[in-house]
Amino acid sequence: MILSEIVNKSVIETLAHNHSFDNEYDIIVVGLGTAGAIAAITAAKMGLKVLGIERLNCMGGVGTAGGVLAYYYGSKGGFYEEIDKQVLELERDSYTPQVTVNGELKKYVMEQKALEAGVELCYEATVTGVYLEGVTVKGIRWIDADGVHTAGSRIVIDSSGDAEVCTMAGCPTRKGRESDGQSQPFSNVIVALEKQRVTFVYTDSGYVDQADEKDLTRAIVDSALLHTHLKDRYDDQQRFLRLAPLLGIREGRFIEGESNLTFDGYLHNRLTDQPLFYAYANLDNHSKDVAFESETQQDWTVAGSMWGVNFSVPVPLGALIPKGMKGLIVAGRCLALDHDLAPCVRMKRDMQKCGEAAAMAAYLATRHQTDLLNVPYDELAALLRSTGCLNPHNHVGMKDRIAYEDEKNPIIHWLNETVNIQKGLSSEKPGLAIWSAIKNGPSMKPLLLEWLHQQENEHLRKHSSFALALMQDEAALPVLRAMVVERDSFVPKTSIKYNNARGYTAIYLLGKLKDTVIVPELIALLSDPSGIRNINGHTEFIADDEELYFQYFSFSLMALFKIGDAHAHLRKEIAAAIRKRVEQQPISLSISFKQTRSDFSPIRFSMEHKIRRISSRFLRKWDDIQAHKIAD
Repeated sequence: MILSEIVNKSVIETLAHNHSFDNEYDIIVVGLGTAGAIAAITAAKMGLKVLGIERLNCMGGVGTAGGVLAYYYGSKGGFYEEIDKQVLELERDSYTPQVTVNGELKKYVMEQKALEAGVELCYEATVTGVYLEGVTVKGIRWIDADGVHTAGSRIVIDSSGDAEVCTMAGCPTRKGRESDGQSQPFSNVIVALEKQRVTFVYTDSGYVDQADEKDLTRAIVDSALLHTHLKDRYDDQQRFLRLAPLLGIREGRFIEGESNLTFDGYLHNRLTDQPLFYAYANLDNHSKDVAFESETQQDWTVAGSMWGVNFSVPVPLGALIPKGMKGLIVAGRCLALDHDLAPCVRMKRDMQKCGEAAAMAAYLATRHQTDLLNVPYDELAALLRSTGCLNPHNHVGMKDRIAYEDEKNPIIHWLNETVNIQKGLSSEKPGLAIWSAIKNGPSMKPLLLEWLHQQENEHLRKHSSFALALMQDEAALPVLRAMVVERDSFVPKTSIKYNNARGYTAIYLLGKLKDTVIVPELIALLSDPSGIRNINGHTEFIADDEELYFQYFSFSLMALFKIGDAHAHLRKEIAAAIRKRVEQQPISLSISFKQTRSDFSPIRFSMEHKIRRISSRFLRKWDDIQAHKIAD
C-alpha cells in the first residue's frame, strides 16, 4: 500500500508497509459542505457505515457557514428539499426569520439527520493523505485536535470543493481559464439584520488561489477590510451581525473525469442520455474581463449577448469519477467540468443533488461489489427518481430569463424559419437569432449575405454580420470595421444583464477573423479613449466610461494578438505598439466588482497586472518564434 500526500505543493508517495487502519467504513465523505453533507446523510440512510470529515465545526458549507442563504437557480427536487422544509417549519416556531433558508437552523437539521442516520462526524479535521493500492483508494489519513488518524473504506467521496483528495491521490485536475489560469472572483458575505429579518449581502471581493494558503489568507483579511464590510457605522436600516467565516469561492480545481462536461459539448448537443440529475442556470460568470475568456464563451456571451439565457445540462456518472481511479468519486463543484460550463453547473440546488447522486452510486457499488463506473444505471436512476433528484421535467432546454422567478421565464427554442431569424436579427434582442442562424448552417449564408446590404435596416445588417463572422465568413468584415470606427454604442437587450456593446463586439469578431485592415485602428484604441462614452448609464456590467474603455482596450489587445498569431509579418508592428503602451506607460484601467446593494460605493479592481501578464505571455511567444527562426 502507498501513502500519497502533498508536500510543498507536490504529490509525494511513500510505502506504507503492513499498514492497518484505526477504523474501517463503507464510505468516507471528505468535506461536509453543500454536496458532502447531503452525501453523508444519504449514504448512511441507505444503511452504510459512514465517516464524515469536515474542516469547519458545522455542516452545510456555503449555504450555512458561508451565509449564502438564497438559491440562484439550479433544478428542484431531491433529498435537500426535505431538509429545507424542516428548517422552515422550525423557523416559524422560534427563530428570527431569515431570507429563504435559515442557515443557522440548517446546520442543526443537517447534523440531527446525520446523527440519526448513523454518520460518525469529525469536525475541525483536515485530510493529509490518501492510501492507495495501485489506482484504488483504500483509505485516508487526517489530523484533528486529538492527533493523527487513519481509516479505511470501500469508497471515498471527495466533497472538499477543490478535489483535495483527488489531488493527493495524483488524479489529473485543471483549474481556471486557458489565457491566464484565472477562476471567477470570490465573494465575502455580510450577514445582517434588515426589517427584522436576517439577510445576507455580498460583494465580489477579488480573485484568490484557494489552494495557496498565503493567497487564501490574504483574500480573507483583505476582503474583510473592504469599505463595504468594515463601515464607519451601521444603523437600524442594516444591523451588522457578522462576516461569514467561509468565503464564497465559485470555482477551483476540476477533475479529469471518465466523462467530461464542456460548454462546447453542450452547444453541439453532445449530452448524456444517462443523467444523474439536471443542472440548470445561465452562464453565470461574474468576471468582467471577458476578452480573456475562451472563444467558445465569447461567441455566446459577447457576440450573442446570451449571458442571461438559462439552460439545463444532464450530468452523467462519469463526470463524478476521476479518470482511471477506483474507490473514489467526487461530489460538488470539482466535478469534471471545463471553465466555460462551470458557471452554470455550480448552483447550490444542483450541488446538493450531486451529493445525493454520488452517495447513491457509492451505495450501489458497495451493494453489488462492483466498481463505481459499472453501477447499473437503471437501478441508480430509479433510486434518484424516487427522491426527485432525477426528474426528466427538469430538462427544460433553454429559458429566456426575463425575471428571477423561474415560472415567468418562457422556454425558448432555436429558430428554424428564416422569417423568424430575420425578425430576430432586426430586433434589439438578436442573440437567439444570431445563434439560430449558425445552427441552421451554410444554408443561411445566402440570406445573411443579402441582409448584410440592407442599408435601411441597421439592426438586420449589423447582426447579420455577427452571424456571418461566427461562421468565419469574411464578407462580414466591412460592416464590422465600420462599427469599430463609429464606436457603435448600441447594447442589445438579449440578456437580462451583461449585454455587450456592438462596438467592441465587432472588435472581438474582427480578431476572430484575423483581419489585417483593422490593425491601425486597434493600435490607436490602445492609447486613445476619445469617443468612448457610456451613454447607456450605470449598469451592473458597465458602470462608467472607464469600464467601457476597458472593454474596448482588452478586446483590442486580444484581437491584435490573434491577428499577429495568424500574420507573422505584422508581429513586429503590433508588438512594438503593445510594448509601448503596456510596458512603458502607466495603465490606469480598472473594473468594478458585482455587488448586491446599489447603495454601496463600488469596489474597484485594477486590471494593470493582468493586462501586463497576458501581454507578456503573447509577446514572449512571438520572441521565441523569432529566435528559433534566427537560429535556424
